[in-house]
Amino acid sequence: MEKLSQALASKITHFQKRLQSFLENDFDPNSEEHERLRKEFEVSRDEALVRGISQGLPEDHIDRAIVVFSRLAMLFDAGVLLENNDSEWKAQAAFHKGVTELLKNNSKNVLKLPAVNLMTVLKTDASSLLQKMNLQHLDPQHRDSCLLIKVTPDFAFVLLSSLPDLWLKEHIENVRRALINGFAD
Repeated sequence: MEKLSQALASKITHFQKRLQSFLENDFDPNSEEHERLRKEFEVSRDEALVRGISQGLPEDHIDRAIVVFSRLAMLFDAGVLLENNDSEWKAQAAFHKGVTELLKNNSKNVLKLPAVNLMTVLKTDASSLLQKMNLQHLDPQHRDSCLLIKVTPDFAFVLLSSLPDLWLKEHIENVRRALINGFAD
């Protein structure tokens, strides 16, 4: 049993190192720069940018999930990368207004997700889901629509958008198609 625990801990540590490596390469930890980005941030609905989600992705499924998640930061107000561990989903990273961060000390906040087919988009209450993950700061005004997409058996994305439903429906369908292209093997 101890060897199993050590193997699991090693796997989690390895995943966190890879995630941190990707995020550190993409984002300078300078907080002044983060604030400037957040103030100037505007969600893009550009279809070329949406199609770009699935282009030039790494072969490894973990790296692919991380790269796609970081690309979604320009298309949504906020998001959370969830990793599955024995049907308990844990938040590993988040983005808010274009700035992505690795979530640390989030070990107690696990979610149970409903059984759903891959690439199915579920709409849910943002405030209750964010509260369970202790990430309420991602939607401080409680106005965003919250979408959940399970992209692989191991990873899911929680995406928050302030777009009106009229535009959000088309936008999320375009993103879903790009995700299918990105994760199709």
